[in-house]
Order: sequence, then structure tokens, then C-alpha cells
Amino acid sequence: DCSSHRCIGAGGDPDLPYMRLQGEAVILRDEKYPSDEEDMFRWLNLEEWNYYDEPDSPFRPVSREEYEASLKKPKTPTPGCHSWQVDTVDGRHIGWVNYYQLNEQLGTVYIGICLPEPDTWGKGFGAAALNLLIGHLFREKGVKEVRADTWTGNNRMRRLAEKCGFQETGRSPHRVPVSVRGEPLEFVHYCRVNK
Repeated sequence: DCSSHRCIGAGGDPDLPYMRLQGEAVILRDEKYPSDEEDMFRWLNLEEWNYYDEPDSPFRPVSREEYEASLKKPKTPTPGCHSWQVDTVDGRHIGWVNYYQLNEQLGTVYIGICLPEPDTWGKGFGAAALNLLIGHLFREKGVKEVRADTWTGNNRMRRLAEKCGFQETGRSPHRVPVSVRGEPLEFVHYCRVNK
């Protein structure tokens, strides 16, 4: 269903290995391409996905200057986290997936996904990307339980979680009771167990 392999990093430097996971519909890559930055700048200025990512925060476009300044800030790797860019098999960069809060002792991890452009929604790319990531976590990281959190109004993410075999495990209060668009807000927690 998928293949994974390590690719030698930029310039053939063996100290910079990159991971690439390939499925039938999408490719996950942790190598950053120069064009990714321009895609991210464009995505940060799309209101709809930002709403579903942070429903309690009013949308504020990001200026070119703010974005360029953010790229210059030093980045510190966070233990237990990793992200991949998502490309279609024909080479279009459409978003990213990540895992975070990996607890190797308990065998648990949280995952996230973002496909910011509406023309990519409802075409199976999200399920393909999440299933590649989950398969990698089960096989390569020995994870027993993958978790995902969203909120009550993010129906696309809730359907995606269920499509990918997650079960709802509970709800909890959000930071605020309603979104900036007036929708009721609760966190929704999901879990998928490695069987």
C-alpha cells in the first residue's frame, strides 16, 4: 500500500537524511523545497482553513514582511515531533501532516493534518496522507495508540478521523464557548489503536 525509504540529503550529504513515504495518491516528504515557503505564505493568508485551525481567533492576514521575519527566527527542534510536507503523486504541494507528543514508553502520539486549499478537500488526499503517517508510526515507531484532537465545528476533520479508523473518546471544554463565527466550541478527542 505504501513504500518508505530514506533519501540522501541536499548535495548528497549523508548527514542530512530525508524521509519519504509514498502511497498511491500522495507523497509525504520531510525535505523542504524552496517553493514550500511561498506556498506557506499563500496558505497563511487563506481565511477558511485558518478558521478551522483556530476557531477562537479572528483571522488576520500575514504581511510579506512579517512572514520573512518569521523565517529568520532560529528554530529549535521539539523532541517527540516531526512533520512532512504532503504532495500529490503528480508533484503538487498541498499541505502537511505531523506527529507530536510522542511518548515512546506509553506508545502514544498525537497527529495533525492541514490541507489549506479548498480545491484539495473531499478528494481523498487527507485520508491517504493520514493513513501513510499512521502506518509509519505503527510500523517504525512502535506506536500502540494514535490520538487526534479537533473541535465540534470542524466536520471535515471529524469525518476524516472516522474514515481513518479513529473512534471518538470524549469531549472537553474549549478555551472559549463559541467560535468567532458563533459556533459552539468543544474539543473532540479521537483515538486509533494499533491492532
